[in-house]
Amino acid sequence: MEIIVDDCFRAIQDIDDKSIDCVITSPPYNIGVQYNQYRDRDTNYITKMRDLFIEIRRVLKPQGHFFLNISPTRKDPLFAYRLAELVPMTIQNPIVWAKAVEMPGEGIKGRSVVTQNTNKYLCRGYEMVWHFTHTGHTPIDREMSSVPYRKEWAEDNYRRTGRRTRPTTDCWHIPYETTGYMGKASAAVKGPKGHPAIFPRELVRHCLNITGIRTGKVLDPFAGTGTVSKVCQERGIDSVSIEMDPDYAEFIKQRVEQ
Repeated sequence: MEIIVDDCFRAIQDIDDKSIDCVITSPPYNIGVQYNQYRDRDTNYITKMRDLFIEIRRVLKPQGHFFLNISPTRKDPLFAYRLAELVPMTIQNPIVWAKAVEMPGEGIKGRSVVTQNTNKYLCRGYEMVWHFTHTGHTPIDREMSSVPYRKEWAEDNYRRTGRRTRPTTDCWHIPYETTGYMGKASAAVKGPKGHPAIFPRELVRHCLNITGIRTGKVLDPFAGTGTVSKVCQERGIDSVSIEMDPDYAEFIKQRVEQ
């Protein structure tokens, strides 16, 4: 595992051509969120992101995968689509991440993580995960990304279909790890500085399952609290994390060493 403490727009230029098997990342959305040492507002955001996507294409292997997690914004509901158009690769799978809260046993399903002070808008319960490849025809691992049938149905389905699992779809229901039903996960996931925008480990696992990679190197240019590197460590996959904030970078190191 490698942690690079630097601005990703600069640091990625030092990564070798065609050396990365998979990129999984979620950049800031440029909506004014206050991170530890960075306020998410940049007048050159679009230009920088376009240049970064060109670099990602350069470092990605010919059969590599790029997963970009991005959300529509209130001011620009098409923002996630506009950003995806900047990527000089092919959208192989547009994936909807349904992130609404679900608390088994509490009767809470499909509710928002946060409360908004408005009587006009619904709280957003989804984000996009764009799956890019160089050609749009890169093989995926349907077996690794599938889920098993219920035990009482497994043998019957195998006799009828020859399959023991259900294939995954392009809509993933993955609640946040920092909501109450996950227990005391917040500090372990968000770090002492309270990172304001994380994604759950299960989201990273889903992305890796689609690729089917079991070895290789995974890049996250906006590492945050190191969710991608943590999941890669759990699976024995090498990773490169780029994070400009030294405090977040130090937390990533501590998190993967635990």
